[in-house]
Amino acid sequence: MSALNDLLAVQTTDIAISQAKHRVTHLQEAIDRDIAKKSLAEIDAQIAVCDAEIVAANSEITKVDRFSHEHDDKLIKLNKQLKTVIAPREAEALQHEIATVTSERSLLDDRELELMGVVEIAELKKNELSPLQATAKSVLAAATMALSSAKQKIDAEISALTEQRSAQALVVAPSLMATYEAKRKHRPDGAVCRLTGPTCGSCHLDISQGEINAMRLMPAEELPECPHCGSFIVF
Repeated sequence: MSALNDLLAVQTTDIAISQAKHRVTHLQEAIDRDIAKKSLAEIDAQIAVCDAEIVAANSEITKVDRFSHEHDDKLIKLNKQLKTVIAPREAEALQHEIATVTSERSLLDDRELELMGVVEIAELKKNELSPLQATAKSVLAAATMALSSAKQKIDAEISALTEQRSAQALVVAPSLMATYEAKRKHRPDGAVCRLTGPTCGSCHLDISQGEINAMRLMPAEELPECPHCGSFIVF
């Protein structure tokens, strides 16, 4: 039964490799990195909103300034015309137009002040977010390094286990290895097992004492298998 002991050693290493690969996909460092990445993305998004508000407000301020200058020029022209007008009705019409343009000019000033307030608030928020962004970047960088280090450590472990597995497999007959690989497709962690009392270590079902005795008496070239799951039994 030494062949099955050798095969059990191969399976033990295979299980260790599978567990290591599972750990790679469930690292706490990966969770920490994702949290840090999300945190930075949220701050970046807030800053982007501020930038968009500043750009939009400044763009409108430029337009308001242009309209204000146009209104100023128009008021100068209207006031000059008013000085040369003699007819009361024409003077009244000009005065009404001057009042309208003056009112519009005042509204433009109000709008510009409102937009300047938008820019100021957005810039203040950006200034508040800036140190938070710097901290979030540092946290993400540290988390990324920690994740890389953890992965490298497990990769090295998997590499060592893979080499160990190759060495262990060399002492197992190729035909037995092929049978083992076929069994592992159905029972990755239980193609080979030991008994715990009368219980199969793979399917956890009891085997009768008579069947166990028969297995123990098998010739060396025959390999005992669980009658329930087909796993090799190591005594």
